[in-house]
Amino acid sequence: MAPEAGVMATEGGGGAYEVVDTAGMTKPRNEKNVQYRMLRLANGIEAMLVSDPDTDKSSAAVDVRVGHLSDPAELPGLAHFTEHMLFYASEKYPKEDEYSKFISEHGGFSNAYTAAEDTNYHFDVNSGDFMPALDRFAQFFVSPLISPDGVSREMKAVDSENSKNLNSDPWRSMQMWRHVSKPDHVFHKFGTGSLETLLHEPKSKGIDTHKELLSFYSTNYSANLMKLAVYAREPLDELEKAVSEMFGHVKTTSRPVACFEESPFSSEHECKLVKVVPVRNGDELDLQWLVPPENRVYHLAPCHYLSHLIGHEGDGSILKLLKDLKWANTLSAGESPESYSSHSLFLVSIELTEEGNNHVMEIICIVFQYISMLLEDGLQNWIFDELKNVAETRFHFRDKPSPISYARNLTSSMHLYKTEDLLLAMHHVPLEFSKEAVLDVLSCMTVDKVRIMWSSRSHQGKTDAKEPWYGTEHSVEKVSEEFVTKWATCGRHEKLHLPVPNRFVPTQFGILEVEGEPECPEVVYESSMSKLWFKPDTLFKTPKGQVYLRFSLPESYTSPEAAVCTNLFTKMLVDSMNEVTYYAEVAGLSYSIQSTTLGLSTAFSGYSDKLLLLVEEVVDRIASFKSVEDRFNVLREQMQKQYYNTKFDQPYQQALYMSSVMFLQTKWHINEYLEILPDLTFADFERFMGKLLSRVSIQSFIIGNIASESGIDLIKQVEKTLSDKLGSKSVFPSQMPEKRVIQLAKGKDYIHVSEVANEVEENSAVDLVFQVGIDCFCTNVLIQLWAQIAERSAFHKLRTVEQIGYIVCVTHWSDHNVKSVHFILQSTSHHPQRIDKAVEEFLVSFQTRLEEMEDKELKEHIDALISVKEEKLKTLSQEGKKFWREIDEGSLHFQRKDREVAALKTVTKEDLVKFSTDTFSRSSDMRSKVSVHFVSQKAKPSEEKDVHKESGVSEEVRMPTNVDCIWSFKRSMPVFPACAESADSV
Repeated sequence: MAPEAGVMATEGGGGAYEVVDTAGMTKPRNEKNVQYRMLRLANGIEAMLVSDPDTDKSSAAVDVRVGHLSDPAELPGLAHFTEHMLFYASEKYPKEDEYSKFISEHGGFSNAYTAAEDTNYHFDVNSGDFMPALDRFAQFFVSPLISPDGVSREMKAVDSENSKNLNSDPWRSMQMWRHVSKPDHVFHKFGTGSLETLLHEPKSKGIDTHKELLSFYSTNYSANLMKLAVYAREPLDELEKAVSEMFGHVKTTSRPVACFEESPFSSEHECKLVKVVPVRNGDELDLQWLVPPENRVYHLAPCHYLSHLIGHEGDGSILKLLKDLKWANTLSAGESPESYSSHSLFLVSIELTEEGNNHVMEIICIVFQYISMLLEDGLQNWIFDELKNVAETRFHFRDKPSPISYARNLTSSMHLYKTEDLLLAMHHVPLEFSKEAVLDVLSCMTVDKVRIMWSSRSHQGKTDAKEPWYGTEHSVEKVSEEFVTKWATCGRHEKLHLPVPNRFVPTQFGILEVEGEPECPEVVYESSMSKLWFKPDTLFKTPKGQVYLRFSLPESYTSPEAAVCTNLFTKMLVDSMNEVTYYAEVAGLSYSIQSTTLGLSTAFSGYSDKLLLLVEEVVDRIASFKSVEDRFNVLREQMQKQYYNTKFDQPYQQALYMSSVMFLQTKWHINEYLEILPDLTFADFERFMGKLLSRVSIQSFIIGNIASESGIDLIKQVEKTLSDKLGSKSVFPSQMPEKRVIQLAKGKDYIHVSEVANEVEENSAVDLVFQVGIDCFCTNVLIQLWAQIAERSAFHKLRTVEQIGYIVCVTHWSDHNVKSVHFILQSTSHHPQRIDKAVEEFLVSFQTRLEEMEDKELKEHIDALISVKEEKLKTLSQEGKKFWREIDEGSLHFQRKDREVAALKTVTKEDLVKFSTDTFSRSSDMRSKVSVHFVSQKAKPSEEKDVHKESGVSEEVRMPTNVDCIWSFKRSMPVFPACAESADSV
């Protein structure tokens, strides 16, 4: 049969395939050297090849069109479990963990996810190692080895992953939406899986999970259901040859794509109010409607259009009205994560205040009043044109994407969009306005079709059911006829109207001429109050910029009360500016304001045309800030909830937080904030604000398509604004806030044990910190090299083999230029003492591995780390963050990468072994370790002997010092210098 038009038939090592014409595919204008080619292999795999000769990181992804909606009814979670199992081994590479080990040791990363209708596998790796990595990856789909032993072990990992989510309100909410649907519909399923669904229940029914997994794989992992994308520096012809040979042998069953057209809801699931008791203290109101699938009309994007309007935050919006009424803090709108290809679910999600929790029915009425306004006035061409203009600008001036995210998004998008529209659609660029398409969605957003979920602890003790998978307490009731009638006849609200045209939309995209090629920032302005570092864009030639401003405020962190007031000020400031800054964010600008231990940290980024306008607006608002008591009360309440809810954070997150409190000389604890907030009055806050900005020191950095003169004028204007409006003066040198880190004693171990505050949390966690010392290039590279080699070994030993838990992480860390290595683990099955012991045992075996390592293997690890360090910056944002980190910390090592690469090239095996011995050996006089244990209230007492006792090791060296009071501990310890000026000079 002759090939179809636009398709060229050819032959490769894996069989015949076709080259599909992509000439009509719209590509970003700033993508100069990137080439695309699409293949259709004989087995049915469609592959998008992306050749980028400038990339130093290469990636591939495969998206299989099967997800948890296709799970057998008797084996919930089987699709997700299958995803886990493919990482083990293959016939061609039978050694367990071969794939992950290769990726990790060659500067890469690999992962996968299982969604409703697809399972996505992806990796990246140093470009020079791409072809052997791709061959290993292809074996997932050619000939994986799925052993009974691996199945029995990996079930525990899936169960641990599920247990991690059991107390997560977003996961519980997602499953509640599914629970309130037709019980026999695939939407109703539980997709994660657990020991109960994958082992105990199947076993009781005589089902062999291993056999069923093999059957599921052979049936569903058919080549015709797969999309492949590769992003690499090789020429297209070379990629074409490799892909056809490696993936041409994937088997096909010509299985049709699963289709789920039937509605997941009947009338008994609509116009219903679901009252839910959340884990965290907070009130939320969600409204959901089943609407036509957006992916089938992606070029019209009606949900995107309505998301922009219903989710708007400017004057005339739902949120603005609710905030004025003191009923809500935030609102978002758009396609729900529960959407799938046959059905979109439009979701309006509102974070309520305590007062708003008493006005839920009125709030729902306001949402319907806005929908009524949209039906009358909302179909405006100019709004669509503005949205399209912003989206096209974002597309054509996009930052260079990370290869792994690009490949991953390409494969999932290839299932949904036409080839010619592929890139535009995956970047959410609407193509044409259709009033009919918008009306089709609005016609579904009616009172009789709405599904409402009201999440509040006020429902505690008033519910009558539990969702079976997460145990979420809830009740379901039909909306009364009174409210159905009221909402259906609500008409319009006088304060609700469409947004105005956006003054922040950029119109100028010219690139400034730059004299010379400066590689590093330079100081271009300095006064008693400010210092400005500046670097023009010499790498990316993009019409964008970044501005960093750090306001050091001596009054901001003098006490826990001061810290609370400073944080509350930032929240009130952001809240007061929202009507203006939201327009800027819609137009492609972004900003952040955070309170820190030094004062305020602000960052701005986006199109240079309007960037400085946004900075001036925000600084003017800082200087003109007027507190409003009503908003003070609302945001104090919100802040109190946020601090209280940290007790429901994952235990490993709590351990990390406790470590940061222990190591930073000045860091107050959230518990102190919780004690202060109930008694903090508006008068207290006003008194504090009178002195917060009385003395200011500004450290600033500007990078991008901005003239240095414009930057200098900006900083002078900032100084003038603060001086004129607030009377701000410069900070005395003796007042300058400092960032100091506790210096542990050498040859000593410390341990701090806390109880996980959430009584229903089954997980325990540890953060084991090995402090190394102050910033020094030679030591830095030894830390990084050690962690790179140890990371995969620890993951395989502690997670895959010993099955301690789903979260196993080894990483190097920097606290204000003081370096350390962290082991972070979380488990439902292992007590923290047992985890600590397992890590110590790993360190002993890993030390032996290092001592026995061949020079060739060490060189491969060093070369891989050098490749990572020499990876080119991909975006202006990356460059800006890199330089700002050095400025903000005071280290100013702008050539850090080059100096560390030079240091790496001198590393010997003896250096690495000595570093490992000194830092991690139990008998080392140089080791400094802190064990932070968070113990679940449900954990059984540990039967382990003390983890630090070991025959042949001196007991006084081995026995850790218990840290019961972290404040006494910190007062007794010395500190490192405020910044790493003792490190090697630039």
